[in-house]
Amino acid sequence: MHDQILGSLFGAAVGNAMGNATAFLSIKQIQERFHGFVTDFVQRPDDTFAQRQEAGVVSGDFYHTYFLAKHLVAAGGLANEKIGKEALLAWAEQPQWFEHFADPTSRNVVNKLKSSILPPRHRLYMSHYFALSANGSAVKIFPVGLMRPGQIQKAIEGAIAVTITVYDDAYSISGACAIAAAVSEAMKPLAKLYDVVQAGLYGAQEGERMGREIARHYPGPSVWKRMEMAIEIGLRSGSAQSKMAELADCIGSGIAVAEAVPAVFGLLVANGGNTMESIYGGVNIGNDTTAIATMLGAITGALHGVDSVKAESRQMVMEKNQLDIPGLARDMSAIL
Repeated sequence: MHDQILGSLFGAAVGNAMGNATAFLSIKQIQERFHGFVTDFVQRPDDTFAQRQEAGVVSGDFYHTYFLAKHLVAAGGLANEKIGKEALLAWAEQPQWFEHFADPTSRNVVNKLKSSILPPRHRLYMSHYFALSANGSAVKIFPVGLMRPGQIQKAIEGAIAVTITVYDDAYSISGACAIAAAVSEAMKPLAKLYDVVQAGLYGAQEGERMGREIARHYPGPSVWKRMEMAIEIGLRSGSAQSKMAELADCIGSGIAVAEAVPAVFGLLVANGGNTMESIYGGVNIGNDTTAIATMLGAITGALHGVDSVKAESRQMVMEKNQLDIPGLARDMSAIL
């Protein structure tokens, strides 16, 4: 299991760092600016979200995931609301990573935890689905799945406990459960792509059901139903790139959890579960490429192991970031 945990951590970090350069550009803009599809670490253009960051550097919100994994290790693998809060506050204590990358929901919760008073939200913010259900719930949750190999229901329960500390709505919970369940299934010996996708669908459906019972519910598209649509696109005939473009047009690849998570599963199927090809799909689909490539790297790295993540890419991430990924993987493996 150590090989798979290491693969998932490295896959997520590589996807995150590579997707930074293309974040919030369209497919056409990516090809124009980089003279084709991006399949390596490249310098960020000055007018993009991650401007002034060196090629190979992960986004600041990746450190939230890193802190979550470390807190899970300290708790013996147990995932609960306390762990979720502690990891969030640890991230917030690092202004160089938190200030530029934290979404409005995370900022509000941090302020509440520090002062016990939740700042008033603007009426438009409260009524805006995209503002409430950002994909951060799903991007940061994969360590919970790694800690529950093959235990899908426990992975879902852990994902809900961690997620609700920040994202207290049914759709955010649904997206988080989809990723946690898929990673949990990917950790099983001899796991197959079909089973990983089915686990993700089950996690999304179960997460939405349970989320409606314990969290806020408001009008918005179902994550798992849009996942079914995205998977159907991924299964069609044609090249992976043509299906990537169709996913961008029909499903979307933005900040909303009901765009990003379905896009992940559509790209996963379109690329046959191949680790690097799936990451490249996430990097080049446009919009929130950082988030989508991170999730794809986490799932496929767990499914195929560390050798499926290009060695040069792993080395680049190690050189450019303050991350002890091998040490974290050893600590996580030791408690399984």
